[in-house]
Amino acid sequence: MKNLILKDFAKWTKLNKGNKFSLYDYIFHITKLKKVDSDIYFAFFELFWPSFIVYKDYILLKENFSEEKIEDLIRRKEKVEFWMNFFITDPYFENQENEEVKSESLARSLVQIWQAKLEKDFPTKNFIIKYICDEEYGDYGLTFYQKINQSSCSSPD
Repeated sequence: MKNLILKDFAKWTKLNKGNKFSLYDYIFHITKLKKVDSDIYFAFFELFWPSFIVYKDYILLKENFSEEKIEDLIRRKEKVEFWMNFFITDPYFENQENEEVKSESLARSLVQIWQAKLEKDFPTKNFIIKYICDEEYGDYGLTFYQKINQSSCSSPD
């Protein structure tokens, strides 16, 4: 993580000084204290180790899959994988301190994680996994596509 200071975790460990607490302990206790449903662990699992769907030779994020959107992109001759696998991270940190740093850090981390997952699931395919930063709009995110199906430019025409 890019020099992120986890202020809530730091505050939590300070309140519990004398005890050695890890981030794992923090996650456990915060989900219990805030009564967060345990389903969130599995939702995060899908974010950090996503499932993919193969549709007409396209490799797509399962959670973004929409046959209607794909067919529309094909009709308009758009970059199907680029757009269907496009994921923006900044909404997760809206109105928070250091939201740009957090958004960038999550997007850059997901690039590495998704690359590992794609290599594991599709060892014979070659992918381009792009970190995307639109400074004009303050959007951070990532996308991926196969080298054979899409051009290698980082922003669509």
